[in-house]
Formats: sequence, C-alpha cells, structure tokens
Amino acid sequence: MLLASTASKTTSCFVYGTLMSEEVLSCLLGRIPSMLPRVVLKNHSRHPVRDRVYPGVIPSTSTSSSVEGVLLFDLSPLDMKLLDYFEEEGIDYKRTDVQVQIPDATSFETQAYIWCKHTSTLDLTKDWDYANFRQQHLDWYLSSTVKPCRIEAENTIL
Repeated sequence: MLLASTASKTTSCFVYGTLMSEEVLSCLLGRIPSMLPRVVLKNHSRHPVRDRVYPGVIPSTSTSSSVEGVLLFDLSPLDMKLLDYFEEEGIDYKRTDVQVQIPDATSFETQAYIWCKHTSTLDLTKDWDYANFRQQHLDWYLSSTVKPCRIEAENTIL
C-alpha cells in the first residue's frame, strides 16, 4: 500500500537488505542515489523472512544488537514513493523514524523500513547474509522481483 504523505519530507533512508545493492536501486529507481556505507541501527536485529531471500528488521531487547546497512541520501519524493511501493509499506514494513550511527560515530535521524508482520514470519535463529544474497540470489531477484515491481509501479503510481 502506498503512503505518500511523508514522502515529500524524506530525503534519506537507512536500508539494510536487498536495497543495499546498487543493482537493485538502479533497477527500481532508475538511478543510484548517494550512499553512505557502514551505518548502524542499534537495538535492532535483522533476520531472513521465511521462504524469501530478503530480510526484516525488528526492534531488539538486547542492547548489544545492531544492524549494519547503508544510508541513502538525496531521495526525491518519487524515489520514496517507489521505495514505499517496493517495500509494501504498511503491509510488510512500516517506514519509521530511526536514529542511526554514521561511521564517524555521530547520530543521524532518518527513516527505515521496519518489519511489521508477526515475528513468526522471520527466522529468528539466523541473521540475514547480504554476501550470500548477492552471490546466490541477486540475478534471480532482479528479474523475478525488482523489474516486475518497477513495471507495476510505473502503471500504478507514476
């Protein structure tokens, strides 16, 4: 479900899964936005979604839990609409205000897509592995998920 009410206000987004891939971003957005790697979301954990190749991030009660990802900058309102559509904002994920730590240890306020379905849909025994996703699933994911999503978005929201 597309929720564009905050899209015009958002220019950055913390991503931690398939959207860390420049190939995925290029296919979905038609460009690669400015990116800052090694950004950390504290007090959260990342787990594979059951029977899928992508992860979900959930709040963690453990203060030692953190998720490393990428901070995307200079996102246009259209970019945010596409990201919301891709992430099924409000269905699978909720775009939420978060504080992340950037590499020089300063805190930065942005938004991230936090898993909003029941935690039973995640494999809580594992951490999602980005390198494995790139090696094992990226090409398939681009052709079976990202490209069709972009075409559907063009017919629906653009």
